[in-house]
Amino acid sequence: MNVLEVTSKFKTQSKCIKHLESLKWPNGAFCPYCASSKSCAKTKENRYTCISCKSSYSVTVGTIFESSKLPLPKWFLAIVLIKDSKKGVSSLQLARHLGVNKNTAWFLQHRIRKAMNESLELDGIVEIDETYVGGSVSNMHQSYVKKKNIYPGGMAHKTPVLGMIQRQGKIILKVLPKANKENIRPFLSSRIGSASTLVTDGLGVYRTLDKEFNKHVSINHEKKQKSKGKYNLSSIEGFWAMLKRAVTGIYHTITVKHLQSYMDELAFKFNHKFDECIFTTLISRMVDREIAVI
Repeated sequence: MNVLEVTSKFKTQSKCIKHLESLKWPNGAFCPYCASSKSCAKTKENRYTCISCKSSYSVTVGTIFESSKLPLPKWFLAIVLIKDSKKGVSSLQLARHLGVNKNTAWFLQHRIRKAMNESLELDGIVEIDETYVGGSVSNMHQSYVKKKNIYPGGMAHKTPVLGMIQRQGKIILKVLPKANKENIRPFLSSRIGSASTLVTDGLGVYRTLDKEFNKHVSINHEKKQKSKGKYNLSSIEGFWAMLKRAVTGIYHTITVKHLQSYMDELAFKFNHKFDECIFTTLISRMVDREIAVI
């Protein structure tokens, strides 16, 4: 669905509620507190009363939408604006589109990103690389540079992000406390099938991967190597270029605390770029109780 379709189909609160009910309760409403399917008829406020436990509830109870005072049509518009923006949308821009303040837009974004978190496993040919996200030393105050002992060209002040992309497939992004063997190797083993072929650069943490996986191909960038036959790192390096444009051109500043949620958003949109039902996929996840409590 695009913006025009969403704004015309879900322009009222009642229409949004009806759509959420069809996704969450395909077989009829049930109480989120005692799981009883016996309830009184829905009121004008779109609420039910459970006959068993006497609790009052609506379709938004136990979902990402719960306790939000923002009308659902604006939630739906925010979802389609975010999912249609390849490199993301800033909270200021989203606030202007929705007619809300920046803090409300930021709150919306982070709740929607919770539904974009995925647990995937890769196989086949998997390209692996890492990048670093953080500000340029030239933009930092000299007193801060001296205090943190930061030097030009160094990466100590930046946050490492590990990327794993399956050839002609999906991507997984993981924010790391440090790009070392202790953080990288266990994550690779948990997300990549042992029968896979791994393609990496010459970083030391990737040595002996052939003992854990079917094959390991190392591309030595220091020797100006770009490929070995059909093996290269062009897919992951192309994604890094897009990620850097998103960070510098759209978000400008991302705190380490929330960096993983931004990576989840970019990965989700990459993984579902050919999914015509991505809007419904997101809405379905947002009414999922397990997503709401992450």
